[in-house]
Amino acid sequence: MPVIKVPVVHRFGILSNRQHKELQKELLRKYLPSHSYEIHSDKPINPLEITEKFIQKFNDATNPQDKEDLLELAKKMLARCKRRSGLGTLGSGKHVDLPVAWTEAIILAQCKGEIQEEALDILLISLDHAPMNPEHVPVLFFIAESILYRICCDAAQKSYLYSSEIKLSKVGFLVFLRLLVFHLCGHLETSGEHTYRLHTDLKALSACAVCYHPYPNILSAVQFMLKAGETICGTVVFSDVSLEERQKQSPLGMSVLDSDPVVQLKLEQKENTIQHFLWHSLVVWVCVHNNSSRLDEVLQHLLFYKEELHRKNWLDSVLGLLVLGEAAKLNLSCLKVLMDLVRDFISSSVSLQKQKDNCMKNLSSWHWEIGYIYTTVLRDICLSGITSDLQKTAFLGFCDCTKPPKHPEELSGASFVDLLHYSPSHDPHDCEELFWVIRYGVVYNLVVMCNELCGDVSREGLRNAVWKALQKQKNNEKDSRVLEAIRVAEAEANGPANPFISSSANAPSSSRTLTSCQYVGWRVANVFSQVYLPPIGPNIPLPSKPKQKLSPMQYQHSEQRDVEKRTACSSLREELLQARIPIYPYPDILTRTDRELKKIIEDQWQKELQIRLKEEEELLEKELQEKQKKEEEHFREIMKRREEKLHKKTKPYELPVKHKAEDLIQ
Repeated sequence: MPVIKVPVVHRFGILSNRQHKELQKELLRKYLPSHSYEIHSDKPINPLEITEKFIQKFNDATNPQDKEDLLELAKKMLARCKRRSGLGTLGSGKHVDLPVAWTEAIILAQCKGEIQEEALDILLISLDHAPMNPEHVPVLFFIAESILYRICCDAAQKSYLYSSEIKLSKVGFLVFLRLLVFHLCGHLETSGEHTYRLHTDLKALSACAVCYHPYPNILSAVQFMLKAGETICGTVVFSDVSLEERQKQSPLGMSVLDSDPVVQLKLEQKENTIQHFLWHSLVVWVCVHNNSSRLDEVLQHLLFYKEELHRKNWLDSVLGLLVLGEAAKLNLSCLKVLMDLVRDFISSSVSLQKQKDNCMKNLSSWHWEIGYIYTTVLRDICLSGITSDLQKTAFLGFCDCTKPPKHPEELSGASFVDLLHYSPSHDPHDCEELFWVIRYGVVYNLVVMCNELCGDVSREGLRNAVWKALQKQKNNEKDSRVLEAIRVAEAEANGPANPFISSSANAPSSSRTLTSCQYVGWRVANVFSQVYLPPIGPNIPLPSKPKQKLSPMQYQHSEQRDVEKRTACSSLREELLQARIPIYPYPDILTRTDRELKKIIEDQWQKELQIRLKEEEELLEKELQEKQKKEEEHFREIMKRREEKLHKKTKPYELPVKHKAEDLIQ
């Protein structure tokens, strides 16, 4: 029989059966708007599925009963999101799915009211203590784009400051911090389209940053997002054609970057290296965690690189402060070095600005972001220090004096009390205009500390000291911008209670607990130490033979065999003693880590010593050359004067040519 081939016409291209049915249903919806066309699917619909329809229905609900039902459903979604985030297990466990939990939380943050606040709280806590995994990069880009959109299109357009804006800025800081760490570790090389979309959103954010100039707590996070985004995205050059037109013109299954040759993505192809200040901070953190005996030497070496805090790219300096702050929570010497570094940084910045004509009228004249982030690091040390001495020192300083200093224009330390008493100039219109941002951060973080210490009986003395310092600052402060920090922090503290924090047993019984970042510095230090420091072997115990219990009957029979075996072959210890080989015990983890750290530090110091020796040799050569030039010029001047006075061209104590010839003849 002949084979009859029926021609098949594909009107919509190569589509699967499922896609073909979905396309037909979409066309029916467009052409039959009057009829209620319902899709009956075989699969049951999950009532707790978070969709855009649910968000719209939640925000548009007017009936009180519908509001109550939707609120109850949203709380169930938040409880599931909390469990997936692993808030009680530091983001680890079989039930934890961080990408899904973060996606659900950022979508639920579009709801109005307390659901938005609680969803942002879940994101804040989870992004603080969750482990850093390169698999989280896509969802982090999604959260970053959502945060930028919310800040630019929603939050910045409001006439008043809302608590959600503060939380959005904190979430954005943590998200961009994680993306920056992944960028420095080389995990963002294949995310071209994500960086393009992020680059376009950052342009809008730079225009909205002016709205937050009166609020440095938000402005510091915005500036960090802009600086980190600039580092992550690099130099992105695109044509003037919009992205939507490119997507329409590009064929199915191809990205915008691959389909159009006009679109060019030029990323800065540089080696992902870190500054010496950040590298030495990592070594300090490793020394503290491994109880190294060379901690003091590394701390002294870290002070040599304090000038790197004044560099234009201050991101590595911020990361170094976070890592060094984690070490300062465990060691008093690290806290002393941290305070000395910031004290010298602020003093030198103020002195440099005093020498300029236009003195401190603009915040961009110095890296105030480093000083502000230091106040948050100091707050974490006061709250999470391992001993009471560390907490007390971070608040009062190394001198136990609560009285104001005799010379307030000189910064004696970098504790909370020292920064409150510091006044760069007596003239209020002089260079003190620069330092109000740091005082704002100090006052804001003191209010946060006072709120978080409320109800903690063991630290009631610290809370009373903080409260007294705040009351004294209220009476003495004349700058209204600094007093605004108290209003902002108190308004944030008096909001609705966070059930995800206050429900724990260790939490204080306060009406409101502000979420503070306590673990992100530890996560950053842990990731960087694995990438930029050589690995240290784990503490593996020596293998030992299992002890076998023998019955008395078997022991009597085997005793004669053991005697024969002992006489027949000697043990390993006897062989080593006969060969005169010394037996050393296997080193434990502390000695091995000390050896590894000593090798790392000695290698680094040898390299730096060679560089310094070369520089000294070059300087000596230049000095010798300059000295020779000066001697030659001096000799020429002497000869000129001699010729002018004596009309002789001979050198001093040199006979003329005629006398020399006569002497030779004689």
